[in-house]
Amino acid sequence: MHRIYYAEKDTTLYERRPERNTGVDQVIELIKIASGSRSFENGIDLGIQANTYNTRILIDFGNEITSLSQSIAAGDIPEINNVLASAPLSASVYLNLHATDASDLIKKYELFAYPVSESWDNGTGTFSDSPEARIGASWLYRRGDAKADAATAWNTGSANSNVDGVGVSELQGGGTYFLSADNGFGPEGHAELTSQIFNNQSPDVRMDVTSIVKGWIDGDRPNYGFMVKRSRIDERSGEVLGSLKFFGRESHTIFVPRLEVCWDDIVNAGGTSTISSDTYVPYFKNIKSEYRTSEIARFRIGVRPEFPTKSYVTSSFYLTNDRLPASSSYEIIDSVTNDVIIKDENIWSSSTTKISNDSNGSYFNLRMDSFMPERYYKIKLTCRRTNDTQTFDDFYFKVVR
Repeated sequence: MHRIYYAEKDTTLYERRPERNTGVDQVIELIKIASGSRSFENGIDLGIQANTYNTRILIDFGNEITSLSQSIAAGDIPEINNVLASAPLSASVYLNLHATDASDLIKKYELFAYPVSESWDNGTGTFSDSPEARIGASWLYRRGDAKADAATAWNTGSANSNVDGVGVSELQGGGTYFLSADNGFGPEGHAELTSQIFNNQSPDVRMDVTSIVKGWIDGDRPNYGFMVKRSRIDERSGEVLGSLKFFGRESHTIFVPRLEVCWDDIVNAGGTSTISSDTYVPYFKNIKSEYRTSEIARFRIGVRPEFPTKSYVTSSFYLTNDRLPASSSYEIIDSVTNDVIIKDENIWSSSTTKISNDSNGSYFNLRMDSFMPERYYKIKLTCRRTNDTQTFDDFYFKVVR
């Protein structure tokens, strides 16, 4: 089962432009300008740089985390990362960022996410503003600037960097954040559960941030959002690491940053037989053309042989309760962009998209508030048996307000 929450605000902090706010830019980006490299800005050649400059990303889900907490309290979603033996269900949380551009990347790199330790204002600036906007979060300030009444600098004595195991700032600004899951000030290596390694693969981010979100929900730390960045070693090195650009909250696309909460709700109650035919055709017994965002829909799936054996019977093959193969799963895809909204979890070695079975056949559940309204979505079924995998994707529905 999946539940998706969308970011409420995001921005990029630019070390080279330490007071610039870009709170309503459509793109958030991780860029490193290495010392000795040539830099360009808005098409202007800035020449060879004497210093190294980085960017960092802030993303805040705000009230969406409150909504998640309320759903857990109501029993609609299992506890986050529940380790109690008496509670069989446990939910995991992933941060998803969709790349719009990536260039000059090294083959293998790692990105980190940390819980921000101070509140910040999004601001209304863009990178191309001239003069640059300085009201809102920037590299130096979490709101406003030095000339504004609401000016507040980042607390650079917080855990935004580390010297010999002590939480002391090395560089002014850049946001403040907790380095480890227990809010300690240890080296960044302690945050291995909030990082993602990329090895010559898609630059899209799907990072396990369960420990961070659990800390927010349990009240162990305040919820001021995520800091996404490269490691301190990578930021300080002289290596050129390339550019990563992601769709932001203001991009007006379906690719905005999102949190994906997922858990295993598979049921295998038996009572029906698995389809025995080598070739078969699945169909939905109860699919509707439209669903409201308030609905939790159960999709019932029937299956029949593609080429039924001729026989004299008084009932239709469509009335059988045969079920799909036990390892069958589903994906939900935006029908226009082909963006995979809910990914087939067999890719991620999980069963959160497996199809359940009971005495009435095969089924799965979907929460429609996970999808952006007024859009069409496609269901893709993947049916697996030993040495046999078949896919079917000619099933569509629309989500409306």
